Formats: sequence, C-alpha cells, structure tokens
Amino acid sequence: MTVYICPKTKKPLLLNSKGEELVTEDGTSYPVMHFGRGIPIFLSTYSQGGSQKMNLDIYNQPFSVERYTNELAWLYSTFGEDESSFRRRNLEKLQIQRGQKILITGCGLGSDIQPVAEAVGNEGAVYAQDLAPEMVVCAAKCLDSFSFDTGNIHLSVSDAQSLPFVDGFFDGVFHFGGINLFDDVRQSIHEMARVTKPGGRVVFGDESVAPWLRDTDYGRAAICNNSLWKVVVPIDLLPPLATDVNLTWVFGNCFYLISFQVSVNGPLMNMDVPHIGPRGGSMRTRYYGQLEGVSEASKRYVIEAAMRRKISVFQWLEEAIKEKRDTSGRDAI
Repeated sequence: MTVYICPKTKKPLLLNSKGEELVTEDGTSYPVMHFGRGIPIFLSTYSQGGSQKMNLDIYNQPFSVERYTNELAWLYSTFGEDESSFRRRNLEKLQIQRGQKILITGCGLGSDIQPVAEAVGNEGAVYAQDLAPEMVVCAAKCLDSFSFDTGNIHLSVSDAQSLPFVDGFFDGVFHFGGINLFDDVRQSIHEMARVTKPGGRVVFGDESVAPWLRDTDYGRAAICNNSLWKVVVPIDLLPPLATDVNLTWVFGNCFYLISFQVSVNGPLMNMDVPHIGPRGGSMRTRYYGQLEGVSEASKRYVIEAAMRRKISVFQWLEEAIKEKRDTSGRDAI
C-alpha cells in the first residue's frame, strides 16, 4: 500500500529504482536522506509561515539538540516528573494495541518512539516526523540504541500542518509540545484526524496554564517564565467528527492534553425522537422547520386551539397546513 503522498497535490508517491527519491506519476519528487535508513524530505513543497520559519531557526541549528535537551531536563525537574513514566502515561491515552500503525508528529529528539514501538511490536509500525531535519537526524541516531529491530520505524522531514500520508492510514496519532508554535493550529489538528482511521485516536498537548490558576501567583509566575503558557487550550478547534473527547492537565496543570476518537458520522444524536408535551415536534422539525414569527394573537390562537384538542402545537400546525394544501393545492400561496 502507498503510504506517502505529495503534501501539495495529494498524489501517491513511490520510491524510485535507485531509492533516492519519492516520485509521483507526473514527476514531482522528494529526496530521500540515507542516514542509516531512508528518510524522505518534504520541505521543498511547503510555503513556511512566520511561526514555522521561527521553528526552523530554533530547532534546526547545530546547537538545537543540546538546547532542546536542556529545556526538557529543566521541565521534568521543575514539575518533579520522571520522563519515562510521564511519556508512557500520556501514550496510554492512545490505547495502543500490538500490530497497530502509530504516527508521532513533531517527534523532536524521538523520545516517544521507543515506547510506541514496544507497544505495537514487530507486527505494527511507527512513523515519526518533524519539521526540523536536525531533530529527525537526532531521532534516527536514537534508534541505534534500541535493543530490538527498528525496521518498522519510519522517519520523515515534513510539516505537521500538511502531512505526507494517505487518509485513514494510522490507528493513532500523537503529538506533545510545539503545536502552540504552529501557524495554523486548527489545520494541524484536522490533519492528525485526516490520517487516522475511523475508530482511531488522536492525542495532542502543549503549554497552557489551567484557567483556575491564571489569576494566581502560581499561574502568573508560569506565564512570566514562558509566554506560551498563556495560550488558551484549542478545544474549539477539534474537527466535528471528534468523539469521546477528553481534556486533562499535566506538568503541574501548566500543560494540557486532549484526546479524541475519530468517527465516521460524529456524535450520535437521533434528531427524530418526538417530544412529548405542548410544543411537540422533534429536534429536526424545531431546527429545520423554523418559519418567520407570527403575531402574538395568532400564537395564542394556535396554542389554545391545540390545547382544546389535547394535541401539541406541532401536530395542530401540521394538520392545519395539510388541510390547507389538500383543499387549495400543493403550490397554493
């Protein structure tokens, strides 16, 4: 099965005979970096926004790995968390099963790859991407320390806002840290949902001081330390088909974690269950059947007429309109 697609045209990509490029039928190609494994590089297709350019400036420098490592060490020390335990707790929200295919977006140094790979086993597959080549190279080096076969782990240099993967390929997608710096957060969330199969799960999180702490010295100190911690949780940016949505806070309630299931039809709601009572009708008729308002006198007349007959207003109106149509014709004004 073709996994990679051109982020711009959405056409399928296949590895050429020399294993040096991923190519579409019309000739669009992307180089493959051989750093002990084939790592496709998709950066040429993206038009980087201001935030993405800043991300590359920060995370794609020779000193970026050391800087990022120091930031993580400070974070875990500040909030008294064991890194390995913390990462595994977050990944539990994906409900990973052996044999599944999991995508890690914004993989950074690749610290989440090992626990995910162990969870899916040799029967599954792990895909990890990051915008910064420096981070992906570091993640590739990280794989050499694993005590198991890493042939089912695939890396790419790409933009999480336009993922180079076919629709519905993954059983789950995970992202932690960095989404606050994306130019289009909504698009990145919807992309995670797009590449997840129905029934699969998406889990993502980043900085955001919990609302009940923002007007305290604790919250103000956190936001003073890092302005990104004042970002509002993007719960309103989830796709309409998201179900089983959960929002929690981690790292001393200074980071959020959202998880949801990707569904086919969205939340279940039967709009045709009739209401029992004076108004009657159903959710569907009350929403799609709305008309211009009538005079107060007409409203009182209808309500009283329905009460005398001991039927709902909905039923009275439906019968009155049907009678009018039957006697005057369907198109009568």
